[in-house]
Amino acid sequence: MMRLILPLCILVHACYIGSKIVVSLLAIELGASQAIVGLLAALYGVAPLLLGVHSGRFSDTVGTRPPLLIGAGLVALAMLTGYLFQSIASLIVVTTLLGMGFVYYNVAIQNFTGSYGPVEHRARNLSWLSMAYSVSAFIGPVFGGYMIDHFGHAAAFLGFAAFAGVALIVLGVNRRFGTPAAAPAGGAARSMSELLRNPPLRRVVIMSGLMVSAWELYLFYMPLHGISIGLNASTIGLVLGVYAAAAFVVRFLLPLILRHVSMVHLLSVSMVTAAAVFVGLPWVKVVWLLIAASFTIGLLLGLCQPVMMTLSFERSPAGRTGEVTGLRLTANNIARIVVPVISGALGAASGAAPVFWMNAVNLAAIGWLARR
Repeated sequence: MMRLILPLCILVHACYIGSKIVVSLLAIELGASQAIVGLLAALYGVAPLLLGVHSGRFSDTVGTRPPLLIGAGLVALAMLTGYLFQSIASLIVVTTLLGMGFVYYNVAIQNFTGSYGPVEHRARNLSWLSMAYSVSAFIGPVFGGYMIDHFGHAAAFLGFAAFAGVALIVLGVNRRFGTPAAAPAGGAARSMSELLRNPPLRRVVIMSGLMVSAWELYLFYMPLHGISIGLNASTIGLVLGVYAAAAFVVRFLLPLILRHVSMVHLLSVSMVTAAAVFVGLPWVKVVWLLIAASFTIGLLLGLCQPVMMTLSFERSPAGRTGEVTGLRLTANNIARIVVPVISGALGAASGAAPVFWMNAVNLAAIGWLARR
C-alpha cells in the first residue's frame, strides 16, 4: 500500500510546490508588487486555516479516500484555472483552490501513513512519506521553471493539471483507502482547546507553524532574490530543486542520525544554524554559492517535517490522529497567512533581505522551543 500512497503524494504535492514558482513569477510578469506577491502567498493558507481541523475529523470518520479525491479534484481545478486565465484575479482563485484542495489531501495522506501498519513501523512510514515530499518538492519547481522558460506560464499550469489528473484517476479506480479510523477512546469530546491544553502537543503545534513559515517564505522569496541578481526561471527552479534534494538526503539519513543524537538537540542546533545561513543569504549573489546555500538550508530544514509528524502522532489521543494533524496544519496555515503578509510589506519597502532576516528569527524561535 505504501508503494501506492507515495506516488500519489508526489503527484499532488509537486503541483502545490511547483505552483508557487509559477504564481510568483507570473504575478511579477503581470506587474504585481511584492506586497501582492505576499498576499498571494498568504492565500494558500486561508482555506486550510478554516478547514484544517474539519479535514482531520473528516479523515478520522470517513476514511482516507474521500478527502483524497476531493483534494486532488480541487488541485486539478486550480491548475486548469491558471491555464485558462492569466490575471491577478485568476491567481487569487488559483491560490485559494490550491489551499482548499491540499489541506484535504495532505491531512488524509499523513493520517493514513501514520496509522498504516504496526506502531513500530510508524517512524519508518512517515520517513518514507517525508522523502516523497522531498521528491515532489524537487520535481515541482524544476518542472515549473522549465515549462515557463520553454512554453510559458499557461503550459506550466496545464502540466500540473495533468499531474493531479493522474492522481484522480488512480484514486477513482482504487478503493483500498476507505477504512475509517478508530473512534476516540471513551467517547472523548472533540475539542480543539482540549488538545491545546496539552503542553508538549502545544509546543509541537507552535514549532510546526514556525517551521512551515520559514519553508514557505524561502520558496516564495528565493525567486524574487534570484530575479534581483539576474537569474532566469530555470536557474531559480534548479536552486529550489537542490533545496528539495538536500531535504530528501537528510530525511533518508535521519533514522541513522537519531541513533547518535537526541531529537531535541538535533532540532535545536539545526534551526540555529539555519538561522545563521538566512542572515547572510541576501549577500549571496554567485550562482554556485546560492546553490550551496540552498542545499545547506535544505539539509537543516528538511529534518523538521518527519520529526513534527512523528511527534504529533505520538502525542495524539486515540482515534484523533487526523484531528491533531489538522490542528498542526491549521497552525501551519496561520503562519502561512500572517508571515507572508508581514513579509510582503517588508519586501515592498526593502526587498528580500528583511524577509530572510525574519526567517532567521523564526528558526531561532524553533531552536529555543525545541530545547524547552
